[in-house]
Amino acid sequence: MTRPEAGTHRDRARGCLLGLAAGDALGAPAENLTPAEIRRRWGRLTEIERGGTDDTEYAIFAASQLVRHGHALTSADVAAAYRAEVLPRITGPMRGAGFSELGTVEALRRGLEPPMTGLVHQHGWSDGLAMRAAPYGIFCPGDPAEAARLVEQDGRVSQSGEGVLGGRAVAGAVAAAMAGLPPREVVAAALSVVPEDSWTARAVTRAVAVLDRIRQDRPAMQDRPAMQDPLAVQDRPVAEDPPAVQERAEEGREPDGEEAALVEALHEAVVVSHYPWTDVAPEAVALALAAYLAGDGDVEASVTFAVSLGRDADTIGAIAGAVAGAGRGEGGVPGRWAARIGPVAGTCLPVVAGRHVLTVADELTDAAARHRPAAVAGDETGAEAGDDRADPRAGAPADGPGGGSRTAKGQ
Repeated sequence: MTRPEAGTHRDRARGCLLGLAAGDALGAPAENLTPAEIRRRWGRLTEIERGGTDDTEYAIFAASQLVRHGHALTSADVAAAYRAEVLPRITGPMRGAGFSELGTVEALRRGLEPPMTGLVHQHGWSDGLAMRAAPYGIFCPGDPAEAARLVEQDGRVSQSGEGVLGGRAVAGAVAAAMAGLPPREVVAAALSVVPEDSWTARAVTRAVAVLDRIRQDRPAMQDRPAMQDPLAVQDRPVAEDPPAVQERAEEGREPDGEEAALVEALHEAVVVSHYPWTDVAPEAVALALAAYLAGDGDVEASVTFAVSLGRDADTIGAIAGAVAGAGRGEGGVPGRWAARIGPVAGTCLPVVAGRHVLTVADELTDAAARHRPAAVAGDETGAEAGDDRADPRAGAPADGPGGGSRTAKGQ
């Protein structure tokens, strides 16, 4: 299969979903573990041991809805797809699914409709939407507001409140990364599409402040200007075509003291340690975006740090990988990781069995081109031509609902 030109919409789309799948797979064995236990077992977890989880499968399912409906997608369309493609294939336990997904399936079986399907199960705050939000950003490169609007249509089926906002933030971040913006602007875009006083926004802002404080305290960083605003944009150019990632295997390397201190500080800032489940959307989104910033947008650095944070490690890794992959493209994903990503098994969603994220990325790219607004449909300098100059629109607050640990998956 021919690789697309670096920096094009197609290249970034492939990098995004490949990064998501790699982060999901790398984080899977670390899910629900503490950072200390992860360090004890692997030092730094860098090598994919097995396939991904429901995160990748649900992202593929979400992408199929965009390919089918484009910008006209509604919650009713998503609910209809669940009833036609998901429910009939569930003959036993829905293996690997989270509480919100299990609750949604039960609500749909009872004949409920959105938004009640995302409210009745009481787990609408989970990161089930955030983990599958990346395709919406791919579909809307440079337009975080539209990406957030579309992902909310999906989210109203399965989530509510902060669970919806977490999805909006991830979709907005990916949309900005797809336009080639630097990491600080990508995180600012995520915050632009959620209410400032939301749990999600506060968690992300606290995580960024922690990262900046740790970096400013580092002796090697003392010659850098202090940033008054935690989201102040770093004044540096962004490579149009980042160099290929050098192959490296660091498994077994002990994280340094600075990294361990950052992990501890991030946990203290955003983790709800007394809560028995780890798949809390504001927490997962904040940790993933902090990892993306800590890695300066590099896919491997972002993802390996993300999964070192433990908690819902597969989802945190998937989000960090999706955002970083959208920024760096297919070539930014380590080749040894890409080689380990095959067609999904359909363990949780049999309807997507046999699908590969690269094929799905190409389908999304083609669908986005078909559904582009008329004003830009004939613009040869658009996303597929590799023009990364688009600025994301500032998004509006969500107009939908609501302002030892383990996840529900596999229970």
